[in-house]
Amino acid sequence: MEKKETKNEKKKIALVLILLLALAGYAEKSGRLIGRNGTLERNAAGEGEMEAELRLDAEDVLKDYPYSITLEEEKPTKEEAGEYFQQAKEEIDETFCRDGETISHVTEAVNLKESYAGGVVQAAWNFDDYTAIQTDGILAEEELPEDGILINAEAELVCGDYREVYAFSFRAYPKELTKAEEILAEVEKALDEQQKKAGVRQLTLPEEVSGVKLSWSEKKEHMAGKMLLLEILVLAMIPVIKREQRRQEEKKRRESFLLDYPDIVSKITVLMGSGMSLKQSWNQISARYSEKRQKNNIQIHDAYEEMVKTNREIQDGESERLAYQKFGERVGIYAYYRFVRILIQNLQKGTRGLCELLKQESETAFEERKLLAKKMGEEAGTKMLIPLILMMAIVMAIVIMPAIINFMK
Repeated sequence: MEKKETKNEKKKIALVLILLLALAGYAEKSGRLIGRNGTLERNAAGEGEMEAELRLDAEDVLKDYPYSITLEEEKPTKEEAGEYFQQAKEEIDETFCRDGETISHVTEAVNLKESYAGGVVQAAWNFDDYTAIQTDGILAEEELPEDGILINAEAELVCGDYREVYAFSFRAYPKELTKAEEILAEVEKALDEQQKKAGVRQLTLPEEVSGVKLSWSEKKEHMAGKMLLLEILVLAMIPVIKREQRRQEEKKRRESFLLDYPDIVSKITVLMGSGMSLKQSWNQISARYSEKRQKNNIQIHDAYEEMVKTNREIQDGESERLAYQKFGERVGIYAYYRFVRILIQNLQKGTRGLCELLKQESETAFEERKLLAKKMGEEAGTKMLIPLILMMAIVMAIVIMPAIINFMK
């Protein structure tokens, strides 16, 4: 059963690796520029030029020579250009004015796009009165009379090798400001006048504009409140973090005890089978472990540390029965409770049948250790899948992103 599940884990990992390899192959294939007949496909009109990085071989003259070609976008025919110009004009009519405005009454900045018809048609804008409008389409409010001003606009449209001028007029009016906008405009004007003066280092904030008194204050960052909120969150998270740390430590401790349990039972069984008493066997195992620890030949094992502690208690005069009971209570794992019961039974009824019981317990312990190792392996396999999934996501992003970018152009 264990081998079957291990094979399933390996199959899953192999499937992910094959999928990643297939995606990488697809990405490489989809990124090829040269067609079957030695052709290079240009971008459609409006998609812009592209760079093709190729390698050139010329018999014995050139070998793997890097050659870069700039592929201009496909140029439209005269009939296609005429259709694109018509689309551009219709788009200009729809987008030139802001929402809710018409060319007969314009108060907001006009929309001067650099391209139309999906980027196929390029546009260059010109106006006959640059005192009333700026090159970016923003109206000069202070230069506009109350009854408006007529402005002539020209959009020079270019599509491939063809050009056409689209001319029209619109009437611009000063924007009607709300009371709040008037106050803000007056404040900005007062501050601008001060900043234009040479030698003025300090600006005086206006106290009144248009008959309205002003009061100034600095923006509050509320740092104390933010810090307090952060501290509350940290304090709230500390118990959760500590609880999770304790849980992980307890899990590692339990796994350590369970991994060492079969070795302990097996050693006790062998030593007692050779004629040693339980006390002598326990003392010898503890002494060997302590000696190796003093020489730093092995790492700390919690189960053996508890055995050493129990051995000291016995040497200090504690009864074996009580010392073994304390050992089981300190460990707190059912398998060790079972083991202690067998040992105490030996103290009460003698060694008859004890070796057989210990052999059975040793076999049971090794089976439980196999199950634990299997569980730990499954958890490790699951953790290994995470980076593989991340790699697959990165490869998919590499494959999909060019298509998304081309679609958005």
